[in-house]
Amino acid sequence: MAPVLAGCALFGSHDKSKDISLGIYEQVDEALPAENKQSVQIPHTDLKLTINPFPQLTERDVQSAELYDTVGGKAVFLRFDPHGTIVLDELTTRARGQYLTITINHRPVSAWLVDQRITNGQLLIEGDFTDEEAKTYVDNLNALSKKNNSP
Repeated sequence: MAPVLAGCALFGSHDKSKDISLGIYEQVDEALPAENKQSVQIPHTDLKLTINPFPQLTERDVQSAELYDTVGGKAVFLRFDPHGTIVLDELTTRARGQYLTITINHRPVSAWLVDQRITNGQLLIEGDFTDEEAKTYVDNLNALSKKNNSP
């Protein structure tokens, strides 16, 4: 009988500084059952939205991220992988006239009213985060993308 090797990820060298979650959520009808919706308040606005509790896009769909200068400070420019590009195209086609909510590390940072179809897989996130947080998000998203795409 061959020897069996086992290990535990709990004791590995896990770098918590690289942890990041990104979620892009679709607005849904408030009349849906409770298990099919979630309410979020968008910071610095009076906007309270009812969203699908399951994200349409996540950090796993990001191919690359970079800092982008705007009048209001740093923003995060995302390029999605082929799967993410298709999902973003379909989502912005279907959700025209509705809001999409963006969360980073499970915190709502932005919402935008879909007014056009996005076919190029690129998205600029301006939201409730500091310039330093934006830099950290970009670094962590790129590290995760590199890790996910390594052989």
